[in-house]
Amino acid sequence: MIEYCQDRIRRRMNLSITPDIQVKIKNFEGPDSKGRYKIQPNEWNIIEPAEFWCEIGYFKKVIGQLREEYPQLYKDTNWRTPLTSFLIEPIISLGSSAMKVTGGINWLVMGVLKNKEKYCAVLDMEVRPLFRKCGLANLMKHTELELAKREKCDFIHTWHWAGNPNFNAAIVPGLKRGFTLYHGQPNDGELYEDRDHVHLRYYFDRTKKRCVRAKTNDGKVFMSPVDNHAIIDYLEACPNQYPGRMIHRVEEYSKAKAKIKKIRNRVENFKEDSGRQRIFIAEGAAGFEYTRHRNTYRVGDTLSFYPVLQLDHFKKSSLNEPYLKHVIYNIYEFCFKVDTLHHIEDADGTIRNDYIMELLPYLKVCLHDWKKQSKFIVDQWYEGYGRLTIGDHRKSIYSTPPSFVQDILIKGKLIGISDDLIQRDFAMKYSHEVENYRYGKDVYCDEDALEWFGYYKDLKKFKTNISSYTMNPVEYESTDTTVPVGYSPILIFGIEIIKQ
Repeated sequence: MIEYCQDRIRRRMNLSITPDIQVKIKNFEGPDSKGRYKIQPNEWNIIEPAEFWCEIGYFKKVIGQLREEYPQLYKDTNWRTPLTSFLIEPIISLGSSAMKVTGGINWLVMGVLKNKEKYCAVLDMEVRPLFRKCGLANLMKHTELELAKREKCDFIHTWHWAGNPNFNAAIVPGLKRGFTLYHGQPNDGELYEDRDHVHLRYYFDRTKKRCVRAKTNDGKVFMSPVDNHAIIDYLEACPNQYPGRMIHRVEEYSKAKAKIKKIRNRVENFKEDSGRQRIFIAEGAAGFEYTRHRNTYRVGDTLSFYPVLQLDHFKKSSLNEPYLKHVIYNIYEFCFKVDTLHHIEDADGTIRNDYIMELLPYLKVCLHDWKKQSKFIVDQWYEGYGRLTIGDHRKSIYSTPPSFVQDILIKGKLIGISDDLIQRDFAMKYSHEVENYRYGKDVYCDEDALEWFGYYKDLKKFKTNISSYTMNPVEYESTDTTVPVGYSPILIFGIEIIKQ
């Protein structure tokens, strides 16, 4: 996620050096005798920190801001337990001088209700205009979920103004992570969609996950969170300048519960004698789209894709023929030959090495060597292990893929969509035990999860550690029916390759 933001900012600002991004969480001291709070001072020498572009004293008014933004939560709060407040800031270091600027803010307050439920309410969330559409909102929403879970909150509550012309950019990160459209009890003191306020909640207790029915002005009906991706598609395709105002009504919660569908593992490993060539590969860029239409894939679909290898370990080999051994999910052991080397110039003028590797006669993949450290020899054989993911072969205003990409495109039938449970369990059970993550103190990545299970130290022990994950997979019929469980699911595609 951080790498995606780094790349988008680098391209946006035409930087020769990839910016560094760290997500900082500022604590608040208080309340004092007057009920005011004090934000943690700027300790990182940030130019224009959050305090700079907010009015003087803005962050002191935690209680007043809660009363203004969420009058019913304010009314139902048990004031014997003081509020706690946090400010999430993505700090971006630019250029060789590493000048630090704030990319946005996510201001949270946490309190306890009279019924003993602990809530997290979003008081303010903004992305600096210069960095909008660079993924920072998704990054802050991810951190928000992790922080609320760490603080043992029962739910997160937020709302968005329907008259905001940037409504989609504000609401989509929450919808993607399983937030449910919310409408409380009549006359409960809150303003709802009839007054241009669209509310959402995220419940950490899965037994409290409920569905609501959202009706639009043109008669369409969606269920949330089950149809969240369809809601996103609808909003992004909406010609109205204010798409939020197309949400006519959100009906009160029903007792219907969303369920994760556990089904028989239909995706088999590659077997030569079956006559079918199958691989497991991470969804990767297949889940992104530059246009207003978001990609949705269903079991049975045919898709063309560009396979990318994330190589985690390799050495020269005395073998002279390829093999591909499946470990789990999109992780493989393999022997490969380096087919060709391409020197690719990005839009900003930087040069990277792209190697084409032959894993099997029907499977050639690309390895992006951004730092030019691999030093592979063409026609040399190597052994190692790594991960397969789908790269982006589409032309857009952001990038133009190299011409060789078309030569290694693969066509296949989607025969299974599964959840990477290693990533899920790390997010839900173990991430809080790690003091420092690979890309910062507060936000973890896929590699942190693999590191936890011993992937980089000893592959043999890693296989033992994750042996239980080879059974009872969680699978889905399509990418828009996944039920979030407190993190952003990492989807693995099972693909039967079509010979061309």
